[in-house]
Parts: sequence; C-alpha cells; structure tokens
Amino acid sequence: MFEKIKEFFVEHSIKFLSLLCGCLIWFSVVSREEARTEIELPVRVMHLQDNMALVNPLPATLHAQLEGSAINLISLRLNRSARLEIDLKDMPLGYSRISSERISLVSPNIPDIRMLHHSQTNLLNVELDARIEQKIPVQPMFHVSAAPGFTLLGKPKLMPDSVFISGARNAIAKVKQVPTEETSITNLKWSNSVPIKLDLSSLNSAVSILDTALFVQVQIEPLAHRIFSGIPVRLIGNFDREIYSLSPSKADVEVTGGREMLSKINPQDISLYIAFSRFSIEDSDELKPTVHIPHLINNWQILPEKFRLVEVVKNDEESEF
Repeated sequence: MFEKIKEFFVEHSIKFLSLLCGCLIWFSVVSREEARTEIELPVRVMHLQDNMALVNPLPATLHAQLEGSAINLISLRLNRSARLEIDLKDMPLGYSRISSERISLVSPNIPDIRMLHHSQTNLLNVELDARIEQKIPVQPMFHVSAAPGFTLLGKPKLMPDSVFISGARNAIAKVKQVPTEETSITNLKWSNSVPIKLDLSSLNSAVSILDTALFVQVQIEPLAHRIFSGIPVRLIGNFDREIYSLSPSKADVEVTGGREMLSKINPQDISLYIAFSRFSIEDSDELKPTVHIPHLINNWQILPEKFRLVEVVKNDEESEF
C-alpha cells in the first residue's frame, strides 16, 4: 500500500508543484489588491489637561472600517497593534461632542492603512470636570481568625484605613468609601501583616486610586488561662455601709487570653462591683457582679457566679435582704 502511494506522488509531482506555484502567484497578486474590512480597535484618550478629568469613561473600543492591501489588513488583525486616538486638546469643562476630526487611526507597525469611518455614527459625548484628589475611608470586608490553641489580640488593624482617589469632582463626590475584597484570613499562629486587595468593581473606571497597597495587621498569641484568687467584690452606690454588705465578699476570677498578655495582668487590675440599687430594680437577692479588666482578653469566669446582699440587724445578727 505504501509503495503505491509513493509511486502516485512520484508520477504526479510535477502537477503538484505546478499547482503550488500557481497558488503562490495567485496569493501574491490578491494580497496586494486593495480591500476593506471592519475591525474593533481599542480607544486611547490623548491631550487631556492635567487639571481636568472625565466624569464618565469613553467607550473602551470602537468598530472602524479600514482600507488597505489585503495582506496588511490580515497582518493588522493578527498583531493587533492599531488603535483609535481621541484628541481632547482644548476641550472645555462640561458636556461636549467629539467630532470625527478628533478621532484618528494610529497603526505604527503597518502605516499603509486608512480609516474610512468608525461605527459611532452619532457624535461621541464627553463630560469634563475639574480633577481633584480626596481621601476616602476603606470599608473592611474581611474575616480574621486564629488557629486552634491561639488567640487574636484585639481587632485586626487595617493599614492604612483610607486611600487617596483622583478623578472628576462630580465623580469623586459620589464615592463614600472603598471596600476591600471579601475574604477570610484563617489559621493564624503568629503576629503578621497580611496584604489585602481593594474591591474596585464599585468605582467608576474614570476614577483612579493612587495607592492600593493595604495590609491587615494582626496580633496573635498562644491561648492561656490564669486564675486570680481573692478578688474583692465591692458594693457601690448610696447605702449604709455599716448595715449592708455582700456575701461572699471575694471571688476567684479565671481569665482566658494571650499568654503574654495574661502575664501583664495584676490582681489589682481586676475590678468586681455590684450597684446597690440593682437589688431592688431587678428584685433579686443574688446578682452577678460587673467585671472590668483593662486588658485585651478573650473571656473570664467568676466563682461564685452570684453574690447575696446581707443586712446587719441591731442584735448583731445577719439577715438576708
């Protein structure tokens, strides 16, 4: 079978060569002929004054009808090096119309291409306003959590918590805040600065952000427990201190938090108190005290949980209130 195929091509090689040469000659002639085609080209704004900005972006692309040799048009489609430039030189503030004379074809690699017209049959509208810069707060849209056995000290801190944006005054006035991307930063075991991105989908594309480098600063420590014994429980408010008191008068406080942070807590830092008026307001003879610990902790537990209000009677015997 192979020998027959080989014999066929040997016998007809002259014919195949002639056909190939004919195709090459035909393509050479046709490729030099003038042709027309419609192609979508990117748009670039030129000569916009530094103190002015677009309120709304112009179309990113426009369809244009081009004319030139067939081979050049084919090459243009393949390398995509051409573009349409819109000249905004000396354009005034406010609304204006862009005539076709301000739209030009730029094709540096294939200069022998001509634009017949673009698909925007109506004149393009453009609105210009004064360019300003403004500081805008960043809206945190992330969740941070520590790994098991570790704890997060305080709230994660966004650095910086605001960014500068630049653009038309009218467009900037509509921007109240810029959110971060919604993401979860989990399983953290040490303090760190984690990079985070902004969500720019809500911004007008004519508005630019000058700096988008943001970090989430977190403090992480191993989780630990510490018990503080004999912490006084104070009865506060307007009452006769010779008659009324709490029973028991002291408590044990178990504090949960970061290991290093717990080492900085002194028993004197822990304040336990109950307002005298709460017993009548809540109509109860046993209440949980208010706890104040001026440190970043996770949780606390008091033993006992509740304390009784007792009254000393004249015969020196105690009675429950």
